[in-house]
Amino acid sequence: MDSNDLTATLYFAAAVRVAADSSLTRLLPLELLKEPLSPHECFSQRILLSLQALGVIEPELSVANADDWLTAKNWIESGLQTLAWRIRWLPGECRNRTVMAREVLRDIEPSEGVLEALLDIWEDLALAEVAQYGGWALAKAGYNPHWVQAGIGNLREALKTFSASQVMHLIQLTIRSVTRTVQSGGVLSGRLEKVFADAVGSLSRRAVVEKWNFRGISRPIDLPMSIIASMFAHEVTRLNDEYLTRPPSIAALLDAMTRVRSVH
Repeated sequence: MDSNDLTATLYFAAAVRVAADSSLTRLLPLELLKEPLSPHECFSQRILLSLQALGVIEPELSVANADDWLTAKNWIESGLQTLAWRIRWLPGECRNRTVMAREVLRDIEPSEGVLEALLDIWEDLALAEVAQYGGWALAKAGYNPHWVQAGIGNLREALKTFSASQVMHLIQLTIRSVTRTVQSGGVLSGRLEKVFADAVGSLSRRAVVEKWNFRGISRPIDLPMSIIASMFAHEVTRLNDEYLTRPPSIAALLDAMTRVRSVH
């Protein structure tokens, strides 16, 4: 299977599972979902825009509701998260494609191309997991959750060596470092975003050089596992808990997928 086909199949299957109405004619807005589509809102938007680009869905926007958007008083709360989407396939075709997608993802063979595609997806999901956690942890500590965006490059680099749960632990250490900096009064508040980003990178590099042996942290109850992460971890790759506890790698994917086949 082509890597783009595999990614698109997973995106479609996840979106339909969590967001489709009973008639399989539309996807509910992200803000109305009972479970998150992905670990991070930007990743969820990426999924929907990818499916739109592929011609699978289209936003429910037309001249009929143009006045609603032109005169909206709550525009600051409006955005992609408030949009519903029409599924462009007929319900029967959508149902058949959903069944086919489920079968393809369940019985996928770990060829070289497939493993590379799955690794790309895992790396993206792991980054989304730690970015979501970083924003949540910053907000809980009384800081700006958007600071995490400044540290994305360092978080991505850390995930080359450490698991998502270990990087979450590094984020906790980083926030403590920021708190000490704030208490010392040595940095202007406008520079704390950079302090956070630099500290993430510094701690992760130090952990590599000093060969830290540390555990990750468990997923907070406030951050439930998303649908696409659950499908990827439990149905497609059979990584299960290793989805968060091992660094993304082809070796880890191959271990998980061959382990299941040897059992069966």
